[in-house]
Amino acid sequence: MINEFNILTGLFIIFILWALIEAQVYRVRRIIIKNSKIPKGFNNFKIIFISDMHYGRGFSSKRLLNIVNKINQIEPDIIIIGGDYLDISVKSKRDVSKYLDKEIQVLKKLKAKLGIFTVLGNHDYFRGKEYLLKKLNSNSFKILKNRKELISKGGDTIEIIGVDDLLEGIPDANVLKKTSTNFTIAISHNPDFFSDYKNVINYDLGFAGHTHGGQVTFFGVYAPYTSSKYGQMYCKKIIHEKDRDILLTNGIGNGKLPIRFFAIPEIVEIDLED
Repeated sequence: MINEFNILTGLFIIFILWALIEAQVYRVRRIIIKNSKIPKGFNNFKIIFISDMHYGRGFSSKRLLNIVNKINQIEPDIIIIGGDYLDISVKSKRDVSKYLDKEIQVLKKLKAKLGIFTVLGNHDYFRGKEYLLKKLNSNSFKILKNRKELISKGGDTIEIIGVDDLLEGIPDANVLKKTSTNFTIAISHNPDFFSDYKNVINYDLGFAGHTHGGQVTFFGVYAPYTSSKYGQMYCKKIIHEKDRDILLTNGIGNGKLPIRFFAIPEIVEIDLED
């Protein structure tokens, strides 16, 4: 007769296997964003957003290459990367250069018609920041550290503004204080930035990672740990506010443990519609 101990043991084994497998797969999540400020030239404009790769011992270059190939198949107009390139387990100076070299070697295969834009995450400040910046710059990734980029298409223009990491960097909310007639995309690795400066910043669409969707959740409903002082708020897929949206991603990699539970890694595909 099956007793309670055997049932609990079986369920625990299933949980562990599920969590390990989920951490190594990924999905493509497609979102359509409609906003009256999106100009005609940007109708059906395609954006790919990825974040939190945490590349390291638990993340094979083959898996990253599969992700890059999938992104290229989508043929995005631009790619946005939300920071946290290396896993926290990559500690020595030698390992930092080794893993960053491998990671950037694969990431430089990414193709986007109008550019690849990135911000830095908190993990990017822990070790190897200067080496990371050097590698990103040498591969024509545009680093948005409290700065703006204009993107033009079909005679129309939108703005992309990235801010420095909220925890380890020095984010400058002033770059988002001015109201623009252009459709404005704001990027912050940490979503708490959007709440901390909610009443003083202006944008139309926000992008953020950092929380990993909770990473380990109770069937996608509740996350015991969120990496955000705003609790469950930024484990959602998208937050609708008056005249603007904040788009969150579960990220591609994992945290300290290589497990996921109902917070599957993802590539986010965004299609703009006027």
